[in-house]
Amino acid sequence: MSKILFLFGLLFLTQTCDNVTANKLNDIEGEWILQKVFLSDAYDSPCGWEAGDHESITLNISSEGGKFSFNGNSAVNSYFGSFEVFSFDSESNNGTLKVGPIGSTKKAGPGPLMNCESRYFSYLETAGDIGLFEEDELRIGNFKTPDSHPRDRGTYLIFERR
Repeated sequence: MSKILFLFGLLFLTQTCDNVTANKLNDIEGEWILQKVFLSDAYDSPCGWEAGDHESITLNISSEGGKFSFNGNSAVNSYFGSFEVFSFDSESNNGTLKVGPIGSTKKAGPGPLMNCESRYFSYLETAGDIGLFEEDELRIGNFKTPDSHPRDRGTYLIFERR
């Protein structure tokens, strides 16, 4: 009888932990606005100084059946895509992900904004990490690892909830 209770308790604990992780992971759903880009040891504006004033870069995340999709407006075009989360630690609110190909409309714009859009898509497509901080800040990119150079603290996009 005690073995059955132990197995039942273990099963309950496993399901509860999975549900907590899933619930924390679902907190990334919603509308986000790119606030800045972290470049190893310094922050940059979303499009750098040369782009001047521009529309906000947005990221709208939704999920269905455990798969995440996104869309939004970049510096010039609308875009869309999907990503898969491979792991997510509900205590640190960090995880690993793989972003699929990004599709977009094909409007042309001023050179600095087109450069901004290319940079944004590049950082998003090559991202390997995702993190949620205080439910209002989403980070997507490549975070510092134990093998990183001491001055390399990662490169990632920083979004705030809309």
